[in-house]
Amino acid sequence: MNVTHDVIIDLLPLYFSGEASEDTKSLINTYFEQNPEFAEQSKTSSEQIINNDIPITLTKEDEMNTLNKTKKFIRLRSWLLGFAIFFTLAPASVAHIDGRTYWFAFEAPVTALGYALIGVIFWISYFITRHKLRTTGL
Repeated sequence: MNVTHDVIIDLLPLYFSGEASEDTKSLINTYFEQNPEFAEQSKTSSEQIINNDIPITLTKEDEMNTLNKTKKFIRLRSWLLGFAIFFTLAPASVAHIDGRTYWFAFEAPVTALGYALIGVIFWISYFITRHKLRTTGL
């Protein structure tokens, strides 16, 4: 199998981070032996990239603030879901008074439609919030 220069370049981040398999390491080492100039350039480049990493230091207060914001965001998502379900089901509610059954959607259709629209707004808000949480991995 002919391993091209581009393949080796694609594998270098794994190699220098230490996450490459033994087979990949031996492949890259063999390529470095055949191309010592490229090996030197690669090692110099990786050292510059690794040494330029900005250390991130978080204090306990920063961690607690982040945790509290995350909890509030999850709580907001739960409330949005609850209101979305309530306002979606409200137009289908009924009441049985004095032997007569009153359907909310038939007795007050404008109000029922208003509740349904509010429900749609809550559903949209819920899915936006859910999407934001999913993109963060929660």
